[in-house]
Amino acid sequence: MRFLVTAYFLLSLCGTMTSVAISLHFAAHDGGAALISAILVSSACAQIFIAPLLAPVFDRFSARSIAIAATVCEVVLLGIILVVPIAPVLIGVSLLSSALAGLSIPALFTIADEYGDKKNQAATFSMLDTARLVGSFVGPVLSGLLLDIWSLRAAISVEIAANLIALAILLVLKQASSAPESDDDPKTQSFLARVLEAPALLLRNEQSRAALMSIWAAIIFTSVFSVALVFYAVDVLGAGGLGYAFLMQAFVVGRILGARRSKTIAPPRALAVLTVCGIIMGISIALTGILHNLIVAITCFFIAGICNALQVAALRLVITSAVPAEIQPKALSSMGSVNTSAMLVGYIIGAPIVTAAGPALALMISGVGTALLTVLSPLVRNLRSRL
Repeated sequence: MRFLVTAYFLLSLCGTMTSVAISLHFAAHDGGAALISAILVSSACAQIFIAPLLAPVFDRFSARSIAIAATVCEVVLLGIILVVPIAPVLIGVSLLSSALAGLSIPALFTIADEYGDKKNQAATFSMLDTARLVGSFVGPVLSGLLLDIWSLRAAISVEIAANLIALAILLVLKQASSAPESDDDPKTQSFLARVLEAPALLLRNEQSRAALMSIWAAIIFTSVFSVALVFYAVDVLGAGGLGYAFLMQAFVVGRILGARRSKTIAPPRALAVLTVCGIIMGISIALTGILHNLIVAITCFFIAGICNALQVAALRLVITSAVPAEIQPKALSSMGSVNTSAMLVGYIIGAPIVTAAGPALALMISGVGTALLTVLSPLVRNLRSRL
Protein backbone atom coordinates (compact mmCIF):
# COMPACT_ATOMS: atom_id res chain seq x y z
CA MET A 1 0.00 0.00 0.00
CA ARG A 2 2.86 2.39 0.80
CA PHE A 3 4.30 1.84 -2.67
CA LEU A 4 0.94 2.72 -4.21
CA VAL A 5 0.75 5.90 -2.11
CA THR A 6 4.28 6.78 -3.31
CA ALA A 7 3.22 6.26 -6.92
CA TYR A 8 0.22 8.55 -6.45
CA PHE A 9 2.42 11.18 -4.81
CA LEU A 10 4.79 11.10 -7.81
CA LEU A 11 1.93 11.28 -10.33
CA SER A 12 0.34 14.22 -8.45
CA LEU A 13 3.72 15.92 -8.23
CA CYS A 14 4.16 15.55 -12.00
CA GLY A 15 0.64 16.81 -12.74
CA THR A 16 1.17 20.07 -10.88
CA MET A 17 4.72 20.43 -12.20
CA THR A 18 3.47 20.17 -15.79
CA SER A 19 0.76 22.77 -15.23
CA VAL A 20 3.07 25.25 -13.49
CA ALA A 21 5.99 24.71 -15.88
CA ILE A 22 3.84 25.31 -18.95
CA SER A 23 2.15 28.36 -17.38
CA LEU A 24 5.50 29.93 -16.40
CA HIS A 25 6.89 29.15 -19.86
CA PHE A 26 3.95 30.92 -21.51
CA ALA A 27 4.06 33.85 -19.05
CA ALA A 28 7.48 34.81 -20.44
CA HIS A 29 6.10 35.18 -23.98
CA ASP A 30 3.81 37.67 -25.70
CA GLY A 31 0.15 36.72 -25.43
CA GLY A 32 0.96 34.57 -22.41
CA ALA A 33 -2.31 35.31 -20.61
CA ALA A 34 -4.37 34.06 -23.56
CA LEU A 35 -2.24 30.92 -23.84
CA ILE A 36 -2.53 30.17 -20.11
CA SER A 37 -6.29 30.71 -20.31
CA ALA A 38 -6.43 28.31 -23.27
CA ILE A 39 -4.63 25.65 -21.22
CA LEU A 40 -6.94 26.06 -18.23
CA VAL A 41 -10.08 25.92 -20.36
CA SER A 42 -8.88 22.99 -22.49
CA SER A 43 -7.85 21.02 -19.38
CA ALA A 44 -11.23 21.61 -17.75
CA CYS A 45 -13.11 20.70 -20.93
CA ALA A 46 -11.09 17.49 -21.21
CA GLN A 47 -12.17 16.43 -17.72
CA ILE A 48 -15.78 17.43 -18.34
CA PHE A 49 -16.35 16.09 -21.86
CA ILE A 50 -13.57 13.65 -22.82
CA ALA A 51 -12.96 11.77 -19.54
CA PRO A 52 -16.59 10.53 -19.29
CA LEU A 53 -16.32 9.10 -22.82
CA LEU A 54 -13.22 7.14 -21.76
CA ALA A 55 -14.88 5.72 -18.63
CA PRO A 56 -16.25 2.57 -20.37
CA VAL A 57 -12.69 1.20 -20.58
CA PHE A 58 -13.19 0.22 -16.91
CA ASP A 59 -15.70 -2.35 -18.19
CA ARG A 60 -13.00 -4.03 -20.27
CA PHE A 61 -9.76 -3.73 -18.34
CA SER A 62 -8.58 -3.91 -14.72
CA ALA A 63 -7.84 -0.73 -12.79
CA ARG A 64 -4.17 -1.70 -12.64
CA SER A 65 -3.93 -2.09 -16.43
CA ILE A 66 -5.62 1.27 -16.96
CA ALA A 67 -3.32 3.03 -14.47
CA ILE A 68 -0.26 1.53 -16.19
CA ALA A 69 -1.51 2.48 -19.67
CA ALA A 70 -2.34 6.04 -18.56
CA THR A 71 1.13 6.47 -17.03
CA VAL A 72 2.82 5.16 -20.19
CA CYS A 73 0.78 7.63 -22.26
CA GLU A 74 1.76 10.44 -19.88
CA VAL A 75 5.46 9.62 -20.34
CA VAL A 76 4.99 9.69 -24.13
CA LEU A 77 3.22 13.07 -23.93
CA LEU A 78 5.99 14.53 -21.78
CA GLY A 79 8.52 13.20 -24.27
CA ILE A 80 6.69 15.07 -27.05
CA ILE A 81 6.95 18.32 -25.02
CA LEU A 82 10.63 17.66 -24.53
CA VAL A 83 11.18 17.43 -28.28
CA VAL A 84 8.65 20.03 -29.51
CA PRO A 85 7.97 22.66 -26.78
CA ILE A 86 5.74 24.92 -28.90
CA ALA A 87 2.39 26.44 -27.89
CA PRO A 88 -0.03 24.19 -29.86
CA VAL A 89 1.76 21.06 -28.64
CA LEU A 90 1.78 22.25 -25.02
CA ILE A 91 -1.95 23.02 -25.12
CA GLY A 92 -2.71 19.67 -26.76
CA VAL A 93 -0.62 17.78 -24.21
CA SER A 94 -2.37 19.58 -21.34
CA LEU A 95 -5.74 18.57 -22.77
CA LEU A 96 -4.75 14.91 -23.19
CA SER A 97 -3.09 14.77 -19.75
CA SER A 98 -6.28 16.03 -18.12
CA ALA A 99 -8.32 13.41 -19.97
CA LEU A 100 -5.90 10.69 -18.84
CA ALA A 101 -6.19 11.92 -15.23
CA GLY A 102 -9.90 11.11 -15.49
CA LEU A 103 -8.84 7.47 -15.88
CA SER A 104 -5.70 7.19 -13.75
CA ILE A 105 -7.10 8.79 -10.57
CA PRO A 106 -10.21 6.56 -10.31
CA ALA A 107 -8.02 3.58 -11.22
CA LEU A 108 -5.56 4.32 -8.41
CA PHE A 109 -8.35 4.72 -5.85
CA THR A 110 -9.84 1.42 -7.00
CA ILE A 111 -6.47 -0.34 -6.65
CA ALA A 112 -6.04 1.19 -3.20
CA ASP A 113 -9.48 -0.04 -2.19
CA GLU A 114 -8.45 -3.57 -3.23
CA TYR A 115 -5.21 -3.44 -1.23
CA GLY A 116 -6.43 -1.39 1.73
CA ASP A 117 -8.44 -2.15 4.83
CA LYS A 118 -11.89 -3.24 3.67
CA LYS A 119 -13.38 -2.17 6.99
CA ASN A 120 -11.96 1.36 6.84
CA GLN A 121 -12.20 2.69 3.31
CA ALA A 122 -11.91 6.25 4.61
CA ALA A 123 -8.42 5.55 6.00
CA THR A 124 -7.29 4.08 2.67
CA PHE A 125 -8.57 7.05 0.70
CA SER A 126 -7.10 9.44 3.30
CA MET A 127 -3.58 8.19 2.56
CA LEU A 128 -4.06 8.79 -1.17
CA ASP A 129 -5.59 12.23 -0.65
CA THR A 130 -2.69 13.24 1.59
CA ALA A 131 -0.18 12.01 -1.01
CA ARG A 132 -1.99 13.97 -3.73
CA LEU A 133 -2.08 17.19 -1.76
CA VAL A 134 1.55 16.95 -0.65
CA GLY A 135 2.50 16.37 -4.29
CA SER A 136 0.43 19.40 -5.28
CA PHE A 137 2.17 21.41 -2.55
CA VAL A 138 5.72 20.46 -3.56
CA GLY A 139 5.16 20.39 -7.35
CA PRO A 140 4.80 24.13 -8.04
CA VAL A 141 7.87 24.97 -5.92
CA LEU A 142 10.03 22.33 -7.58
CA SER A 143 8.81 23.28 -11.05
CA GLY A 144 9.47 26.98 -10.47
CA LEU A 145 12.98 26.28 -9.19
CA LEU A 146 13.83 24.09 -12.16
CA LEU A 147 12.59 26.73 -14.60
CA ASP A 148 14.50 29.51 -12.83
CA ILE A 149 17.74 27.54 -12.60
CA TRP A 150 17.57 25.60 -15.87
CA SER A 151 14.72 25.43 -18.39
CA LEU A 152 11.35 23.94 -19.31
CA ARG A 153 13.13 20.87 -20.67
CA ALA A 154 14.83 20.30 -17.29
CA ALA A 155 11.47 20.38 -15.50
CA ILE A 156 9.92 18.00 -18.04
CA SER A 157 12.91 15.64 -17.74
CA VAL A 158 12.42 15.41 -13.97
CA GLU A 159 8.72 14.72 -14.52
CA ILE A 160 9.49 11.91 -16.96
CA ALA A 161 11.85 10.34 -14.39
CA ALA A 162 9.18 10.58 -11.66
CA ASN A 163 6.55 9.07 -13.95
CA LEU A 164 8.88 6.18 -14.79
CA ILE A 165 9.37 5.46 -11.07
CA ALA A 166 5.58 5.49 -10.58
CA LEU A 167 5.22 3.19 -13.60
CA ALA A 168 7.76 0.76 -12.14
CA ILE A 169 5.77 0.64 -8.88
CA LEU A 170 2.53 -0.08 -10.74
CA LEU A 171 4.21 -2.82 -12.78
CA VAL A 172 5.54 -4.49 -9.63
CA LEU A 173 2.14 -4.44 -7.92
CA LYS A 174 0.18 -7.64 -8.34
CA GLN A 175 -3.55 -7.69 -8.96
CA ALA A 176 -4.99 -7.80 -5.45
CA SER A 177 -8.12 -9.62 -6.52
CA SER A 178 -10.02 -10.48 -9.63
CA ALA A 179 -12.15 -7.66 -10.95
CA PRO A 180 -15.80 -7.99 -9.88
CA GLU A 181 -18.14 -9.07 -12.59
CA SER A 182 -20.97 -6.81 -13.61
CA ASP A 183 -24.51 -8.15 -13.99
CA ASP A 184 -24.61 -6.68 -17.49
CA ASP A 185 -22.11 -7.91 -20.04
CA PRO A 186 -20.48 -4.76 -21.47
CA LYS A 187 -20.57 -6.37 -24.90
CA THR A 188 -24.40 -6.31 -24.77
CA GLN A 189 -24.55 -2.65 -23.73
CA SER A 190 -24.33 0.23 -26.16
CA PHE A 191 -21.46 2.67 -25.81
CA LEU A 192 -23.85 5.40 -24.64
CA ALA A 193 -25.35 3.07 -22.02
CA ARG A 194 -21.89 2.34 -20.61
CA VAL A 195 -21.03 6.06 -20.53
CA LEU A 196 -24.27 6.91 -18.70
CA GLU A 197 -24.33 3.88 -16.38
CA ALA A 198 -22.49 5.45 -13.43
CA PRO A 199 -24.15 8.93 -13.61
CA ALA A 200 -27.58 7.25 -13.82
CA LEU A 201 -26.91 5.12 -10.73
CA LEU A 202 -25.63 8.14 -8.80
CA LEU A 203 -28.69 10.21 -9.69
CA ARG A 204 -31.07 7.39 -8.74
CA ASN A 205 -29.52 7.07 -5.29
CA GLU A 206 -31.01 9.68 -2.95
CA GLN A 207 -27.85 10.34 -0.93
CA SER A 208 -25.44 10.59 -3.86
CA ARG A 209 -27.91 12.75 -5.82
CA ALA A 210 -28.26 15.14 -2.86
CA ALA A 211 -24.50 15.25 -2.34
CA LEU A 212 -23.70 15.95 -5.99
CA MET A 213 -26.37 18.64 -6.34
CA SER A 214 -25.25 20.34 -3.13
CA ILE A 215 -21.53 20.25 -3.89
CA TRP A 216 -21.93 21.29 -7.54
CA ALA A 217 -23.72 24.52 -6.66
CA ALA A 218 -21.38 25.23 -3.75
CA ILE A 219 -18.22 24.67 -5.83
CA ILE A 220 -19.32 27.42 -8.24
CA PHE A 221 -19.19 29.98 -5.43
CA THR A 222 -16.05 28.47 -3.90
CA SER A 223 -14.29 28.89 -7.27
CA VAL A 224 -15.07 32.63 -7.20
CA PHE A 225 -12.80 32.71 -4.13
CA SER A 226 -9.90 31.42 -6.26
CA VAL A 227 -10.35 34.31 -8.70
CA ALA A 228 -10.72 36.96 -5.98
CA LEU A 229 -7.88 35.80 -3.72
CA VAL A 230 -4.92 37.43 -5.48
CA PHE A 231 -6.73 40.79 -5.76
CA TYR A 232 -7.79 40.57 -2.11
CA ALA A 233 -4.20 39.95 -0.98
CA VAL A 234 -2.69 42.72 -3.11
CA ASP A 235 -5.40 45.40 -3.28
CA VAL A 236 -7.31 45.00 0.00
CA LEU A 237 -4.68 43.72 2.43
CA GLY A 238 -1.73 45.37 0.67
CA ALA A 239 0.23 42.20 1.44
CA GLY A 240 1.85 41.88 -1.99
CA GLY A 241 3.04 38.67 -3.57
CA LEU A 242 4.41 37.28 -0.32
CA GLY A 243 1.08 37.77 1.44
CA TYR A 244 -0.71 36.08 -1.43
CA ALA A 245 1.68 33.14 -1.13
CA PHE A 246 0.97 32.86 2.61
CA LEU A 247 -2.79 32.84 1.97
CA MET A 248 -2.49 30.21 -0.74
CA GLN A 249 -0.22 28.00 1.33
CA ALA A 250 -2.48 28.32 4.40
CA PHE A 251 -5.30 26.87 2.31
CA VAL A 252 -3.09 24.07 0.94
CA VAL A 253 -1.68 23.15 4.37
CA GLY A 254 -5.25 23.08 5.69
CA ARG A 255 -6.20 20.68 2.90
CA ILE A 256 -3.28 18.39 3.76
CA LEU A 257 -4.32 18.31 7.43
CA GLY A 258 -7.95 17.76 6.43
CA ALA A 259 -6.96 14.85 4.21
CA ARG A 260 -5.13 13.27 7.15
CA ARG A 261 -8.19 13.70 9.38
CA SER A 262 -10.59 12.34 6.77
CA LYS A 263 -9.72 8.77 7.81
CA THR A 264 -12.07 9.25 10.78
CA ILE A 265 -15.16 9.78 8.57
CA ALA A 266 -17.62 6.90 8.82
CA PRO A 267 -19.57 6.28 5.59
CA PRO A 268 -23.00 6.70 7.30
CA ARG A 269 -21.92 10.17 8.47
CA ALA A 270 -20.35 11.24 5.17
CA LEU A 271 -23.32 13.29 3.95
CA ALA A 272 -23.56 15.14 7.28
CA VAL A 273 -19.80 15.86 7.19
CA LEU A 274 -20.18 17.18 3.64
CA THR A 275 -22.90 19.60 4.74
CA VAL A 276 -21.30 20.81 7.99
CA CYS A 277 -17.89 21.36 6.36
CA GLY A 278 -19.51 23.28 3.50
CA ILE A 279 -21.16 25.65 5.98
CA ILE A 280 -17.95 26.18 8.00
CA MET A 281 -15.91 26.69 4.83
CA GLY A 282 -18.40 29.26 3.54
CA ILE A 283 -18.39 31.18 6.83
CA SER A 284 -14.57 31.18 6.90
CA ILE A 285 -14.32 32.60 3.39
CA ALA A 286 -17.01 35.22 4.08
CA LEU A 287 -15.24 36.39 7.24
CA THR A 288 -12.13 37.30 5.25
CA GLY A 289 -14.25 39.66 3.17
CA ILE A 290 -15.50 41.37 6.36
CA LEU A 291 -12.35 41.41 8.51
CA HIS A 292 -9.49 42.79 6.41
CA ASN A 293 -6.60 41.38 8.39
CA LEU A 294 -3.79 39.15 7.11
CA ILE A 295 -3.58 36.94 10.23
CA VAL A 296 -7.36 36.49 10.30
CA ALA A 297 -7.35 35.68 6.59
CA ILE A 298 -4.56 33.10 6.96
CA THR A 299 -6.46 31.44 9.81
CA CYS A 300 -9.75 31.44 7.91
CA PHE A 301 -8.19 30.02 4.75
CA PHE A 302 -6.45 27.34 6.80
CA ILE A 303 -9.83 26.32 8.26
CA ALA A 304 -11.40 26.50 4.80
CA GLY A 305 -8.68 24.19 3.48
CA ILE A 306 -9.38 21.61 6.20
CA CYS A 307 -13.10 21.71 5.40
CA ASN A 308 -12.46 21.47 1.66
CA ALA A 309 -10.41 18.27 2.06
CA LEU A 310 -13.00 16.73 4.39
CA GLN A 311 -15.72 17.59 1.86
CA VAL A 312 -13.86 15.85 -0.96
CA ALA A 313 -13.30 12.76 1.20
CA ALA A 314 -16.93 12.69 2.37
CA LEU A 315 -18.25 13.07 -1.17
CA ARG A 316 -16.04 10.20 -2.35
CA LEU A 317 -17.40 7.95 0.40
CA VAL A 318 -20.98 8.86 -0.55
CA ILE A 319 -20.23 8.08 -4.20
CA THR A 320 -18.51 4.74 -3.57
CA SER A 321 -21.30 3.66 -1.19
CA ALA A 322 -23.97 4.43 -3.77
CA VAL A 323 -22.81 2.07 -6.55
CA PRO A 324 -21.73 -1.58 -6.89
CA ALA A 325 -17.99 -2.28 -6.68
CA GLU A 326 -17.65 -2.88 -10.42
CA ILE A 327 -19.10 0.57 -11.19
CA GLN A 328 -16.95 2.40 -8.61
CA PRO A 329 -14.16 3.55 -10.99
CA LYS A 330 -16.67 5.04 -13.42
CA ALA A 331 -18.54 6.68 -10.54
CA LEU A 332 -15.34 8.30 -9.27
CA SER A 333 -14.62 9.52 -12.80
CA SER A 334 -18.12 11.04 -12.94
CA MET A 335 -17.48 12.77 -9.60
CA GLY A 336 -14.35 14.40 -11.04
CA SER A 337 -16.23 15.60 -14.12
CA VAL A 338 -19.05 17.08 -12.03
CA ASN A 339 -16.60 18.93 -9.75
CA THR A 340 -14.58 20.28 -12.68
CA SER A 341 -17.68 21.53 -14.51
CA ALA A 342 -18.70 23.51 -11.42
CA MET A 343 -15.19 24.93 -11.06
CA LEU A 344 -15.23 26.06 -14.70
CA VAL A 345 -18.54 27.89 -14.20
CA GLY A 346 -17.12 29.53 -11.07
CA TYR A 347 -13.99 30.69 -12.89
CA ILE A 348 -16.11 32.16 -15.71
CA ILE A 349 -18.39 34.18 -13.42
CA GLY A 350 -15.57 34.98 -10.97
CA ALA A 351 -13.96 37.72 -13.05
CA PRO A 352 -17.18 39.75 -13.57
CA ILE A 353 -18.06 39.44 -9.87
CA VAL A 354 -14.61 40.61 -8.73
CA THR A 355 -14.66 43.48 -11.26
CA ALA A 356 -18.16 44.64 -10.31
CA ALA A 357 -18.09 44.09 -6.54
CA GLY A 358 -14.42 44.29 -5.66
CA PRO A 359 -12.35 41.47 -4.13
CA ALA A 360 -13.56 41.81 -0.51
CA LEU A 361 -17.25 41.74 -1.42
CA ALA A 362 -16.56 38.95 -3.91
CA LEU A 363 -15.15 36.84 -1.06
CA MET A 364 -18.26 37.56 1.00
CA ILE A 365 -20.46 36.50 -1.93
CA SER A 366 -18.32 33.41 -2.42
CA GLY A 367 -18.53 32.40 1.25
CA VAL A 368 -22.23 33.11 1.75
CA GLY A 369 -23.09 31.37 -1.52
CA THR A 370 -21.02 28.33 -0.59
CA ALA A 371 -22.67 28.00 2.83
CA LEU A 372 -26.23 28.61 1.63
CA LEU A 373 -26.09 26.27 -1.36
CA THR A 374 -24.44 23.55 0.72
CA VAL A 375 -27.29 23.59 3.24
CA LEU A 376 -30.08 24.20 0.68
CA SER A 377 -30.14 20.63 -0.68
CA PRO A 378 -30.60 18.86 2.70
CA LEU A 379 -33.24 21.44 3.70
CA VAL A 380 -35.21 20.79 0.50
CA ARG A 381 -34.85 17.03 1.01
CA ASN A 382 -36.16 17.27 4.58
CA LEU A 383 -39.13 19.40 3.50
CA ARG A 384 -40.03 16.88 0.78
CA SER A 385 -39.87 14.00 3.26
CA ARG A 386 -42.32 15.78 5.57
CA LEU A 387 -44.85 16.57 2.83
